[in-house]
Amino acid sequence: MVVRRLCALLLLVSAAACGGDPAGPAPGSLTVSVSGLPDGTVADVGVSGPGGYAHQVSATETISGLSAGVYTVEARSVAGGGFAYRPSQTTQSVEVGGSSGAVTAQVTYGVAGASLAVTVNGLPSGAAAAVTVTGPNGFERQLTGSGTLTELAAGSYTIAAAGVTATDEPYAPDPADQTVSLAEGESGGATVTYGPAAAGSLDLRIDRLYITQSVQTYAGTVPLVSGRDGYLRVFVVANGTNTAKPDVRVRFFEGGVQVSELSLTAPSQSVPLTASEGRLGSSWNVPIPGALIRQNLSIQATVDPANTVPEVDESDNDYPAGGVPLALDVRTVPTFDVRFVPVIQSANGRRGNVSNANKATYLQAAMKVHPLAAYDADLRAPYTTSQPVVQADNGNNAWNRILNELDALRTADGSSRYYYGVINPPYDGGIAGIGYIGGPTAMGWDRAGADFVAAHEWGHNWGRQHAPCGDPSGPDPDYPYAGGAIGVYGFDVAAQSLKTPNSTDIMGYCANEWISDYTYKGVLAWRTARADMVVGIGEAVQPCLLVWGRIVDGEPVLEPAFQVVTRPRLPDRRGPYSVEATTADGSALFHLSFAAQRVADDKHGSEHFAFAVPLPAQDAARLAAVRLVVPGRPAVSVRAADEGAAAQAPALQATSLGGDRVALSWDASRHPVVMVRDPATGQVISFARGGRSEVVTDRPDLDVQLSNGVTGRAMRITVPR
Repeated sequence: MVVRRLCALLLLVSAAACGGDPAGPAPGSLTVSVSGLPDGTVADVGVSGPGGYAHQVSATETISGLSAGVYTVEARSVAGGGFAYRPSQTTQSVEVGGSSGAVTAQVTYGVAGASLAVTVNGLPSGAAAAVTVTGPNGFERQLTGSGTLTELAAGSYTIAAAGVTATDEPYAPDPADQTVSLAEGESGGATVTYGPAAAGSLDLRIDRLYITQSVQTYAGTVPLVSGRDGYLRVFVVANGTNTAKPDVRVRFFEGGVQVSELSLTAPSQSVPLTASEGRLGSSWNVPIPGALIRQNLSIQATVDPANTVPEVDESDNDYPAGGVPLALDVRTVPTFDVRFVPVIQSANGRRGNVSNANKATYLQAAMKVHPLAAYDADLRAPYTTSQPVVQADNGNNAWNRILNELDALRTADGSSRYYYGVINPPYDGGIAGIGYIGGPTAMGWDRAGADFVAAHEWGHNWGRQHAPCGDPSGPDPDYPYAGGAIGVYGFDVAAQSLKTPNSTDIMGYCANEWISDYTYKGVLAWRTARADMVVGIGEAVQPCLLVWGRIVDGEPVLEPAFQVVTRPRLPDRRGPYSVEATTADGSALFHLSFAAQRVADDKHGSEHFAFAVPLPAQDAARLAAVRLVVPGRPAVSVRAADEGAAAQAPALQATSLGGDRVALSWDASRHPVVMVRDPATGQVISFARGGRSEVVTDRPDLDVQLSNGVTGRAMRITVPR
């Protein structure tokens, strides 16, 4: 996932590398002075410069230690408090360092809003209307007559009018609800006409009802998840202007037997003439506990069950018509079993901030938007990677390589849980997450919006491609809504707040505001069909060969193999690629055809694989080579190295660096990768590379396996403290 834009919930900024060239003239400083915004409104200012430097500024800030050169300061419009603010100068260049010393760039914001003229007709002179205008960013204004609202943020505004009493006569509005969309700087209008309330010819009916748990269509076509809290909306309409305030009775049935009954009071002073999803006050609503939402559930609603409102037709007050309850489509989904892995970057010592105390925060967005009823999250021992430091643009492919290591880690563990690595990158804007499409492994950062990043990556794990917003890689060609919008109304059950159809989908590169019915149903279908990824069912723990690697820009990469004792993990389907193991005389020990796991959020078009292939000890002793075959490319192999006398020499040394840091050193020319394990748990804590690497452990000893290419020499070493 590439983070694109800064918003109130989630810092999303343009992908760019971090830092500058350490060489050259003396560094300087740049002060970005931001003014004109009200308290609590965050600026959106990007600073870019030499060496691919990029930094995001949200308020007045002094940036020190900058390399000398010309920097570009780009300011973008923001919204706050219901108003839009535009910078007086969108782009400016400043020279930093050398003779320039400390310099300042002034960013001044001003109101650049739209306007909405509301006209109220039909009331006697001096009578007060009851009109409420709501819009983006929590905007809400009350009007008692005609008026013009100015300095509005771009977006969709709802004009809701309620019935009033004037000169002792009831008056009802027409329309009761309407919506106006405004672009930045645009002027729009809406008219509300009051008239005497209908008498003697009023008819009430229920146009539609539905339960939403995250997103729902007006026709109620999104299935419900058993055990998950929901929110019921009943849309009552009238045939004429009125001041009626009828109750709605709702009954729930399970297997034809009534299990619950609720009474919903009128939300406003009149019944609307048309159904409107855009305002909660236009429907009869009530939260529904997850304990009530289960399979074989049906529902029936009746408007004005006590007949307190005189109507010309009392026969159409039931929904569905005919008195037969509406069967609800309720699906049972498996518990989301996830294992968080704190990732430590040996190159800079940064550790992903995930713990038992905060792991639930990474699941907040997923539990709001995705079709989940429950999760079971645990925390794995930290994993130390020897890969280069992750970069904002993934120019060194480190994000990819670490993801491949995490999948190999999961394979070696023999786990059926989803694995989610948490990393602490040295930047605030750029690549924020990466994961497999249809595979159970992903990773993301620990910075602002980490829960939305995790929800995005798990969406990939559950088979979803990108929504077409923000120029993502590999957009879903079947996504039904332009611009990656969610297309229908979403709903935050916990906050009891609506999400408009122009909100953007969690699977895009925009603000990731909510989830579409398309994505929701796709994830639901994936999870119910698979009942989660369970590997090695019925398979005993046994000696296996860990075979893993990737295909990057079409080029095959085969990692050194390791002997592990775990549950087998084999390809789930045949595909264009193959790996095979042979003895010294060329005899085949195994041959696997497979389709690799495609990596989302990766410009290199990578595919990864990691298998645990059953290999008895007698076959492991004969293993001489493992080969990866990718069509159209030369095959790549790893072969058993002849260590000779070196096998008798000390192969690896451990040095304590204080605390829980341990330095390992070995001959990388003979052993390019060393697998390091915790002797107590057997868990892999590092695939160490390069001949020297640090790992984090408080163990007094470690199990290591020095790969000779296809197998490995196992040994236990003591860690001096």
